[in-house]
This record gives sequence, C-alpha cells and structure tokens, in this order.
Amino acid sequence: MRILVTIAHYFSAEANSQHGSTSERKRQDRQRAIEEVICAYRGQFGVSSTLDVGTRSFQTAPGSDDEIDIVAVTTSEKHLLTPEFCTRYGVRVAKLELENPRMLGFGAQHIMAQQANRYDLFVFSEDDLRINDPSFFSKLAWFNQTYGPKRVLFPNRIEWSRRAATLKTYIDGDLNAAAADRMVAHVEDDDALYGAPLGRHTVFRRARNPHAGYFAVTRDQLNYWMRQPHWLDRDTSFVTPLESAATLGVAKTFSIYKAFGRSAGFLEIEHMDSAFSDLKLPVVSTL
Repeated sequence: MRILVTIAHYFSAEANSQHGSTSERKRQDRQRAIEEVICAYRGQFGVSSTLDVGTRSFQTAPGSDDEIDIVAVTTSEKHLLTPEFCTRYGVRVAKLELENPRMLGFGAQHIMAQQANRYDLFVFSEDDLRINDPSFFSKLAWFNQTYGPKRVLFPNRIEWSRRAATLKTYIDGDLNAAAADRMVAHVEDDDALYGAPLGRHTVFRRARNPHAGYFAVTRDQLNYWMRQPHWLDRDTSFVTPLESAATLGVAKTFSIYKAFGRSAGFLEIEHMDSAFSDLKLPVVSTL
C-alpha cells in the first residue's frame, strides 16, 4: 500500500506565549516531538535490522509492505526540521503562504488532492501524534474492507504520564449536545458496529467527539470527498480552525467511528504531551 502522510507543523517563538507552537521554552520539546513522530513512521514501517548473536552482526530486512512518503506542511521558515534530518528520514517540507497557521490542515488537504491518484491511503496528522503500532494501517484497511467506504475509523488519542491518575489517559469525552448533534447529523448511520478482528470481540461507536487531530482516507474516499460541494470550503465552525481542518470536512462526508470501551486500544495514537492528562481534575471511577 502506498501511503501519503501529511503533517501540519508550525513553530514560531513569541514573547510570553503559553501555546506549544509559539513558546520559546517549549522549542526543544516541540522539535523532539516532530522528529519522534517521523522516526516512528520510519521505524514501524521502514527497513529494520536483526542482531544475529551467533554471527555478531546486524542483518537488515525489509520493513512492512507499506511504502510511505512524508510531507511536513508548514508556512515560510516557521518550523523545526533541519535539512539534515529531512534528508536522513526522507521528509519533504511544503512551505505554504498562510496568514493563519491554524489553517495548515486545509493546505494538507490541497496537497492530497494534487496527489489523489498516486497513493492508496492519505493521512493527515498534527505534529505531535505518534504511532506505536506496526499493525496500525492494517487495522484501518480491515475496518474499511469490513464496513465499507462510507465509514472512517479515527484513532483514540492517548497520553502517557506518571503524574496522572493512571499511566495512560484517553483524551476524549462527549462534546456538548449541540456540537455533537451538529457533527453526527451530517451522515446518518448506525450508532455502533461490532466485529472480531484477530478473533477479538471489538466495538466501534459512532464518535460523539470525533476529533483526534488525525485522519486517514483511502483513494476512493478522498475522490468521493473531493466531489462534494463542501470540499475545501475552509469551514472553521468546529471549535477552532485547527480542529476544523483535522475533523470537520471528514465528518461532513463520512460516518466517523472510534473503537469504544474495552476495545478502545484497538486503534490509538499517542499525543506526545501530558498537558491534558496532568490537569488537576476529580477522578471518577466508572469500574
């Protein structure tokens, strides 16, 4: 499978900023995050090596069957990727002219459209979401083949933190009723789907909060989306332009599902921060 991964990436230090992409004190964290996100793609789906303890040598072997091209979508020179890193890990930097960097996701969609017939899968990601699962794309392919092209599976976003109530925290929760109804009303569909990938009973629920900062659509799905009147309408009515670019266009076009309950770990992606999981909030047991 040929996969195009577009990553919206922006950094520009501003005085007294508390936002990660504009805070000078977070520069190193942000650079580490984007580099580890890219390395995860290359590590999980690229060439691997095996240490042969008998011959005391490293033996290289092919990675997955997936061929991945990575494009970092940014504006001007406001990013943290060095030429050396990009060359080593095969990253192309697309520099767009935008007044509002939160609109980068729409620029990524335009890049997808330009390459619409060259790839089998088109991915959009924020720059601090890391894949830790070598079966990630195989699971997406299974879902698409099982439930059809009008449905899209989004990953559950997680954070790891030793300071939080538990080591792993899912960043989710229902939207307010008005926002949820607006998001799920675009496409009518079943509230839940049931399957048995790898022989395990798995539940997928129609996402009340579909946002993950990440989506993946097939070539056929992208072409269908591009034929809709709302394609690249740059509608920013879902939370902010950042969330809208990552979520709203897909939600207008397809039914969005996430693995649910005990099945939540079926497809997940790591938010490389603990800003949400470290919040001082009440802990409510649902066990």
